[in-house]
Amino acid sequence: METNNVTSTLQLEIMNEMLKILSQNNSSSENNSDYNSDDFNSVLESALSGSQTENQNIDLSKLPPLKSRDAINTDVKYDVSVGNLSIDQAVDNASKKYGVDKNLILAVIKQESSFNPNSTSGVGAMGLMQLMPETASELGVKNAYDVNQNVDGGTKYLKSLLDTFGNYKMAVAAYNAGPGAVQKSGGDISKLPSETRNYVTKVSGYYNNNTNV
Repeated sequence: METNNVTSTLQLEIMNEMLKILSQNNSSSENNSDYNSDDFNSVLESALSGSQTENQNIDLSKLPPLKSRDAINTDVKYDVSVGNLSIDQAVDNASKKYGVDKNLILAVIKQESSFNPNSTSGVGAMGLMQLMPETASELGVKNAYDVNQNVDGGTKYLKSLLDTFGNYKMAVAAYNAGPGAVQKSGGDISKLPSETRNYVTKVSGYYNNNTNV
């Protein structure tokens, strides 16, 4: 393996493991940068041992220096701050902000984009919760492909539908077909288009069996 390839591999492995450590710490601490230096050292040792020769030796003098722990820490903290690490965190924030069940938000995201923040539909719906340009603008979403903005805007819209229709199935139907279509149906899902009926069934399934989300 060429020197640059070895270095890149080690850096990627270290970054990957540090992200895992940070993600785990995030669930139990408000300070995302609180990890022990021993964690880093063990990750580094593991990465190096995985690249040993048959003689169990690595000629580090031939490798360019790896990024320092501080540099990696800076990169990780940046990823956390811009939301690159966690759709779950964005959903959690929106759930608390608008009082919408987190699992319902996740179920809608699963059906809308399968958790792809860069998803764009054939009709122009954008991001995780597939916001149409006009809807995104009304919700104050400037970048629908930004995880936090999209989830916040989509959840805000979902909350308004829940308030309007009173139950999650009708709200979900309105999220798909539009509030007007649901109002015209008189609250009877069977009168809605088959696409919407299937949509409600799938979202309900994800919601009621959240381990599948």
